Amino acid sequence: MSAWTLVLVVLAADPATPAPGPVGPAPAAAGAMPAGPTVSVRGAAEAQVGLWPSGFGANGADVMLSLRPVAGLSVGDVFALELGPTFRLRVIDLPPDNRSSDFGGVLRRADWDELSDFGQLLSSLRIGADSSPVFVRAGPAWKKTLGLGHLINRYSNQDNPDYHPASGTAVAAVGPLRGEFFASDVLGGRLFAGDLAWDLGRTFSNDADVRDRYVLALELAHDASRAGLPFRVDSSVARVAPPSVTLLQLDGSAMLVRSQSVRVSAVAGLGNRLDAGDLGFVAGGLLDANVAELGFSFKLELRKQAGGYRQGFFGPTWELSRYADTGFSGVAQGLASLPNSWSVMGEARLGVGSAVSVELFAEHFFFGRTDLDATVNLVVLGSWLTAQARATVVGLEGTPRWAVDAALKARLFPSFYVLGQGGTVFFPQPDGTLLRGVAASVGVGVDFER
Repeated sequence: MSAWTLVLVVLAADPATPAPGPVGPAPAAAGAMPAGPTVSVRGAAEAQVGLWPSGFGANGADVMLSLRPVAGLSVGDVFALELGPTFRLRVIDLPPDNRSSDFGGVLRRADWDELSDFGQLLSSLRIGADSSPVFVRAGPAWKKTLGLGHLINRYSNQDNPDYHPASGTAVAAVGPLRGEFFASDVLGGRLFAGDLAWDLGRTFSNDADVRDRYVLALELAHDASRAGLPFRVDSSVARVAPPSVTLLQLDGSAMLVRSQSVRVSAVAGLGNRLDAGDLGFVAGGLLDANVAELGFSFKLELRKQAGGYRQGFFGPTWELSRYADTGFSGVAQGLASLPNSWSVMGEARLGVGSAVSVELFAEHFFFGRTDLDATVNLVVLGSWLTAQARATVVGLEGTPRWAVDAALKARLFPSFYVLGQGGTVFFPQPDGTLLRGVAASVGVGVDFER
């Protein structure tokens, strides 16, 4: 079975956009110093009450109070930091009994039982702007794609409810080379990956028209599988550690058409699983188009898998599939062997200004399996209401694993908002199986920004 995941999230409104000013900077007064970057401070406090699964045994739903303080500082495009951990307090403990394992009989231990969990203290970190030759990002990863997405595609490190790491991304560009390094857990030994892209046009020609048109990229990804192991109520119970995985991918891309509104590219690549020796191939095309407020992109690829190698290996459900490739038990994805077969993958994105965006991903394996992932984002009412929905399916024709999540956050007053969330969550067990539960909560929040 596969995984259906539906997520609805409403975020706090952005600050009002200032009225447009004159074109170009105003003349500076004699002797005046240039203005420095704008410094702003943000604070918030959220509280939610609701049901949360026990995470083991009969998996009964306990009543939990969640508290989340938030503090942030930003300095223009130079630096931004936001801290915002979530503290789940057990109010009512239904069978099976969890309270004896909680800190002080109240604070949920599974949220803080390993060093990686302290990554949830960091909501976001930004050093430098995205357009800078060097910049750093850190915090939760929701839909991380590295390079062309042939190894890491739409990956999230937040799908295990007992594991709360902070990821880190560092990017550096020097001449025709651009390197990106990604760690899914900056405090533990988990998924590490790097992508090195070489702009051939910029290397062998001075013609600006061929820059960023012909690119070779080498990508390496390794999951050490030393962090994010299943939570144990009884410390004497051994935990199953999923196998480590190492993959290498070489990609080439050529932009065939490039204009202000349309870009068409061809891509091809060769991949290898270094710890198993399995090879894979991929070839396809990418279309990007922008017309007024409408943006659209579509990617279509023909893929060849073999044994333990597949494209997009670290995908949307990797944090669960590393325990069970499909369904709730059985072989882990790192140990699964695919038939010597082909697949076809399609990925589409549609955006209408900043109000609506839709992303669809589907891959059909010719031996009889389909994986799906879809996301819808909505921003309305002057950004006072934002929504996101996500659905993911793994192994549709076989033993599917599905889940549904929903969250809502809507601003009622400039400094006050309501929020709610609910859906299914999957808890990895010490024996390597997955246990599904249902969670739901509602709450309020207050914030300020100066």
